[in-house]
Amino acid sequence: MGEGEWYRPLRNAGCRITDGLTFKGYRSLLLENEKVLIHLLLDKGGEPIRWLHKPTDTDFIWIAGKGLGPSHPLYSEYEISYIGGWQEMFPEVSYTSTYRGATVHRGESAVTPWDYRIIRDDPDEIRVLLINQIRSLPLRTEKQIVLTAGSETVRIEETIINLSPATPLEANWGHHLAYGRPFLGPDSFITLDEGATVHHPVTGESWAWPLMSGGGSDTDLSIMPAPGTKRDLLYISAPDSKYRLHSPRRGVSLEVRWDGSVWPYLWYWQNFQSDFAAPFFGCDYNIGLEMFNVPPKLTLGEAVERKLALAVPPSGRLSSWLEFEAIPGGE
Repeated sequence: MGEGEWYRPLRNAGCRITDGLTFKGYRSLLLENEKVLIHLLLDKGGEPIRWLHKPTDTDFIWIAGKGLGPSHPLYSEYEISYIGGWQEMFPEVSYTSTYRGATVHRGESAVTPWDYRIIRDDPDEIRVLLINQIRSLPLRTEKQIVLTAGSETVRIEETIINLSPATPLEANWGHHLAYGRPFLGPDSFITLDEGATVHHPVTGESWAWPLMSGGGSDTDLSIMPAPGTKRDLLYISAPDSKYRLHSPRRGVSLEVRWDGSVWPYLWYWQNFQSDFAAPFFGCDYNIGLEMFNVPPKLTLGEAVERKLALAVPPSGRLSSWLEFEAIPGGE
């Protein structure tokens, strides 16, 4: 089934796809069932502007204070166009850098348009394939989003394809998942299974989750602190590659599961209205729990030197997956 077919059957029950939409100038796609509604901005990295849990009327997407602006060439770089929420980061996740003579942009896949193809469109299941081909390197991303009837779980299956028949290529890859209002609040907390550890990428210190020691006291990283609290960027090793973020106030939790063989580092970004420089200026209270192939904050060149970059052989492929499950009850 192709993109935007005019005479594709239109449903208003069960699993359904609404396409051919434009929202604030961005091509958009809606995927939904009885439990979840996802609104994707195809012209802005395919990122979700809504990820609504219908039973609790809770949107998991945090939108930063500056909000969504119109598409404009002046705002094409990742950080200046960042509006919060969730983005796919590829082929560079930390800083724009140089690799093999090319300028590889931070989050190039997050600021460029994605195509889509409808693979399955039935009341009991929908499958949509999103496609992105960056300009800096001959690499193509294909990800299939799967939603089944009555389920609160969304599965994403992804493949990176090296379009060069002769050159092996490396990349940094992952997902920048940030949380704030309305889902995240001062009563929110994080749970990880036994064996998880926390690491400071600068000092090299590590601790058993959730306590971080320093200055003669312990800090519980699983609970949200008061606004104005300043915290460093950390990373977490989660042996089972999953976490839950709970919102008692909203009565729902979100469990995120991923392929830890591809993304072994879970970055823990903490911004509790304590970043007074660009791009937040003390306006936002949020965290990020972001799975990547590298610890913070290596460039692609540095990752290649340390043999941490993902390698894709000529005409080769590399696949991974993610799952998001909304769980009623935030306790």
